[in-house]
Amino acid sequence: MGKNVFLNKITVLAIFSFLAITGITFFKSALELEDAEQAYYSQWLRWGYDDQPPLYTWLQYGFNSIFGVSKISFSILRGLLFASTLLLMYRFSKFRIQNENQSKLAVLALALVPVFIDFTFRRLSHTSLLCLCIVASYYSLQLLVERKSVLNYLFLGLIVGVGLLSKYNYAFFLVTFALVALWDKELRAIVFNTKILVSIFVSVLLIAPHVYWLLGPDEFQTFLTSSVKEKIGMEDSESVFSLLPILIYLKGLFALLFPILVVIGIGYFLKNVSFNRLKINWFMKMFFTQLLVLGVFFFIFKSQKVETRWLLPLFIPFVVLLIETVNFKNNTKLVAVGYWVFIAVIAVQTIRTPIEKVLNIPSSVHFGFEPVASKLQQNYDEYQWVLPNVTYAGNVRLLHPDRIILSADDYSLTALKIKHKREIEITINPLVVKQTTAIDSLIVFGKDMENLYFYKN
Repeated sequence: MGKNVFLNKITVLAIFSFLAITGITFFKSALELEDAEQAYYSQWLRWGYDDQPPLYTWLQYGFNSIFGVSKISFSILRGLLFASTLLLMYRFSKFRIQNENQSKLAVLALALVPVFIDFTFRRLSHTSLLCLCIVASYYSLQLLVERKSVLNYLFLGLIVGVGLLSKYNYAFFLVTFALVALWDKELRAIVFNTKILVSIFVSVLLIAPHVYWLLGPDEFQTFLTSSVKEKIGMEDSESVFSLLPILIYLKGLFALLFPILVVIGIGYFLKNVSFNRLKINWFMKMFFTQLLVLGVFFFIFKSQKVETRWLLPLFIPFVVLLIETVNFKNNTKLVAVGYWVFIAVIAVQTIRTPIEKVLNIPSSVHFGFEPVASKLQQNYDEYQWVLPNVTYAGNVRLLHPDRIILSADDYSLTALKIKHKREIEITINPLVVKQTTAIDSLIVFGKDMENLYFYKN
């Protein structure tokens, strides 16, 4: 009876999360960066989208076909991914943790991971999909540890292919898996099995077209490389040996897990938490190796920036490992409290946006793009509209879903060869003197008070 009740509660928690994520949409006047990005890129089915693999945008294209190009369409997809991650996380924790209540806490502890709740709940796209894929990957490995059936190998191949098509960060998981398989008996038994060819075949089949797009004649890999360097703040100079990238990386990891560690620390201080003695197993080896792989990467590339959201998908399954290593007294009460804490966190996230609006707290989502779209439609309807970036382009497309909207920062756009002879291009505070004089303008627009200038091309 208790088991079924909790399963129902987990389902309710997932449904409540989904409804909250979609409900927030109605309080927004504009799309945030990731949603605006998807509003723009989902105009086309491509094998890749600038510095991102294609799967999330393909899914968004499908959802737009069903629900139309509307704010709700972008929230529905993200809501489904969030809810699915909760449910699969619980499924995986049940495999790993024998104590029923302990396994429940692995899901509820996610409420204490701020970046998972805040960013994934409100704005992230590819990272939301990657979170689900990474959890599914560990789930598939656990299945194979227990039973090496063709079906389980097929599942692994499918997840690997989907993972690589979701976000390039997934490659860090594959490297970690390959390294651990060299010295762990259980994972080595998975890899050195002829059935692994099924996994390899399926994953290669799925990713081959994208790999060709990335490494093909258009050389999109060069843009990807430069994008990665820019995001991590890579230093090109021959600098002296420095541990700063490692420290920045550890700081990001600590920020990711800090609230959970605080709760466990307080519980230990109050003698409500004890630590279990665990044998070193494949899952634990994956954790330490993943730490090492990322550390080496950031060190080699002299990273000056590490965002917690980059680390989130790769470490979210290890919340299960963390809960596995401790033993909580009075688990039943803690589960009940944790469940309502999760509900409260979701409720706060839901009312946050309308409160910002009522209190006039600056936020990009409260500044609609109607003035830009209206001016374009009234004065330049016969032209091809070229907006300065995907945030502008996606939000204008939201208001004019039947038009093709272009963005000046779309690196892979040239491959489509769809540019119009007569264009009206909008530039934000142009730093370079244009060959032509601006024919129109929109001054102090939006949250950042930007000056927009219109040029005929």
